[in-house]
Amino acid sequence: MKQIKSLFLLGLCFLAVFSLFDCLAQKASSGKATVVYVVRHAEKAASNGTMTDDPALSEAGRKRAEVLRDKLAKSPIAALLATKYQRTQQTLQPLAQAKNLTVQTYNPTDFLGLAQNIRENYKGKTVVIAGHSNTVLSVVEALGGKRPFNEVADYQYDQLFKVTLRDGKDTQVEVQQYGEPSVAPAK
Repeated sequence: MKQIKSLFLLGLCFLAVFSLFDCLAQKASSGKATVVYVVRHAEKAASNGTMTDDPALSEAGRKRAEVLRDKLAKSPIAALLATKYQRTQQTLQPLAQAKNLTVQTYNPTDFLGLAQNIRENYKGKTVVIAGHSNTVLSVVEALGGKRPFNEVADYQYDQLFKVTLRDGKDTQVEVQQYGEPSVAPAK
């Protein structure tokens, strides 16, 4: 009888310790940061001047897309999101091929919906978003980050925003340069 009680107490202790470790493991995984890289599409080919125009990437843009692939090659990317335009799709295509992922399309005017999608479906994971000069900073803000500057100039293609989200902490925003530096046109 004494042995049965001892075994029973030992079993209870084992269950308590196992439950504690399981709880700590779940807490550790839920506290993992969500990392979102936000990038403007790479350099585009010359436009025909119409607003319905959807230019592809230029040769410089294709090279920059490959540099982006190489820069993020070791990141454990869970999703790639781009607008419907070929320049954003093509910016992520080399990375998509390297990671065996499909580029998903998002609505470039629904910043809050995009941020909610990331928070709900990619918590604790890494996501890359390709947008436009007039949208990337709004995406950063929708994710809870602060704009590091007022605008992305039309000639700027070399900025990569790393937005880090952690529960209960301020959203962190880092601006990195990648590829050849963008140069302002001569005035």
